[in-house]
This record gives sequence, C-alpha cells and structure tokens, in this order.
Amino acid sequence: MVDLTWASSRMEGNTYNILETEQLLRFGEEAAGKDPKEAVMILNHKDAIQHLVNNIAEVGINRQDICNIRALLSDGLLIDTAMEGRSRRLPAGISHSRYTPLEDEFAIDEEFRIIIEKAAAISNPFEQSFFLLVQIPYLQAFDDVNKRTSRIASNIPLLKADLAPMSFMTMDDATYIDGQIGIYEINNVSLLRDVYIDAYLASAENYKTLRAEVDTPEKAAVAYRDFVKEAVRRSVLDWKAFNANNVMDMVAAADIPDDDRQQVVNYVGAQFRGLHEGNVKVFRLKPEDLNKIERS
Repeated sequence: MVDLTWASSRMEGNTYNILETEQLLRFGEEAAGKDPKEAVMILNHKDAIQHLVNNIAEVGINRQDICNIRALLSDGLLIDTAMEGRSRRLPAGISHSRYTPLEDEFAIDEEFRIIIEKAAAISNPFEQSFFLLVQIPYLQAFDDVNKRTSRIASNIPLLKADLAPMSFMTMDDATYIDGQIGIYEINNVSLLRDVYIDAYLASAENYKTLRAEVDTPEKAAVAYRDFVKEAVRRSVLDWKAFNANNVMDMVAAADIPDDDRQQVVNYVGAQFRGLHEGNVKVFRLKPEDLNKIERS
C-alpha cells in the first residue's frame, strides 16, 4: 500500500516522501507546507489499491472495473466530477512529444473498448499487465489520470494470478518517462519493457521477503510445535538424517490424528532440511551437532 502509493504519486510530481506518505495513510496526518491536492492524490491511491485488493476475486479486465479504478484515483482532483468515471471527451496533448492522441470522443470510446477486449484475451499475466501499462496512456483513454490508472490496473492480472504485485518503487522516473515517449513517438515499447522487467524483479524479491514474514503458519507449527522440535532433534542426534518412516512411527506413538499425520511428517522434513547454525537453538541443538548429519 505505502510503496505503490508513494511510487505512483511520486511519478506524478507529488513531493511527499515515503515517510510522510506512510504517516498520511496510517494516521491521516498531512505533511506541513504541502499542497492539499498532494494529500488527496495519495489518499485516492489508497482507496484504489484497497478496492483492488479487497475485491480481487470479482475485479477483472473490463471497462467498468478500469473506470472504477480511474474514478477512485481522480476523486476530488477534477474540475468536472462527471469526468471521473468516463472515457475522454476533450482533446489531449502529451508534454515533450509531438504525438497527438485521438480527439473524436466516439473513436476514443471505440478504441478503449478494443483495448479492453484485447487485454482480456491475453492469457499471460505479465503480458496482460504490461499491455495495460502501455495502452491506457497511449490512447489517453481519460481526460486525466491515465498513467496512474494504468499503473494500478497493471496489477490486476498479477494479483489474480497470485503473483507478486508491481510496486514501481525502484522504477526510475526519468527512464519511465523516456519509455513512454518512445511509445508516443516511434511506437517502440522496448525501453519501457526493460524498465518494467527490472522494476518487477525488484518488487517480486521484496514481496517474497514480506510474504515470508506474514504467511499463516502451518497447523503443524502450532498444534504440534513441541513434537516437531523433538522429531527434528532426534533426526539429527539419533538417525543423523531425515527418515520419513521413523518420524511416522513417532507420529503414531504420539497418537496424532490420522488426518494430520502426513502434514506433520512433511513439516518435520522441511524443518530438518532448513537447519543451519543460525537456527539450531530452536531445536535444542548445537552447531557442532550438524556435523553428525549424514550427507547423501
């Protein structure tokens, strides 16, 4: 929430730093001396991201859901509130580019429909994500807030596929703009593609670390905590290896219910394979005990 909100807002020239962004999101505290519109932009990101995450099972690549995201992102920032959830009605210009987007509102509406249909037909979630990131700003589908909409919408396919989200935290603003200009000027996506890949790899690595911290513990780690520690300890000291049959005998002797037995054995095996000098104390072992393990 904080990373994506800050990164996407920063790309729009928002001057809140990441700590100020977190203070606003968590506690509603606006930073002193900032334009109130900057706070609105940040809070709008929060609403759009929460909407996406809380409704990811129902949200899809369709006109209504993309327009909903755009409406949440633009709330309170447009002169005409009717602009918030509809496609563009006014001519648009692109800074630092000779590219002129479509001007006819009916043509814009039709092209927007085609883009959504094409995006929905793509099976690869990464390609689908990148397609949205490229096409929404290229069409200038809305009167404003196109790039913000594309960044949030590009996360829909990733989240629906249970992949790491794209935070845009490490994406360099200047390179991102250059990538957009390359698309506007010569219809070449290669620079933005490379920037997207690098930023996604960094985001995925960060997400993997966070996920390891917050994943729900397995039942074996809670209900059979002491048993698992003893089984790992015996595997090291008595059997000098993980032996599933020996652990299953322990499981049976401990009268662990049949439905849980295989999960407990598997969990003991996973804990055994994860042993190293830094965690042996958990199992009442010493680092030198690891030397007793027979390596295959």
